[in-house]
Amino acid sequence: MTTCSDANVTSFDPYGEPVGEDRTTHMVQGDRRARNAAIAIFWTLALTLTAGRVYLNDQPFSHTFILAQEKIGAFVTLMH
Repeated sequence: MTTCSDANVTSFDPYGEPVGEDRTTHMVQGDRRARNAAIAIFWTLALTLTAGRVYLNDQPFSHTFILAQEKIGAFVTLMH
């Protein structure tokens, strides 16, 4: 009785080209790194927006609008 060996198994990329095991491992590590970076960016952005909304929610809108105008005016003055 003959059994198939795992040594002859070949991986294929999405285009049907054979891929060596060293390249497959490298691609998986790159995918993991990209996924972790995307998760970190998402949560940083989500927490920043939430914290900003909580901070700005306590102030009346007119006060927030005046502060924004002052900051923009100071920035424009600094640029000239």
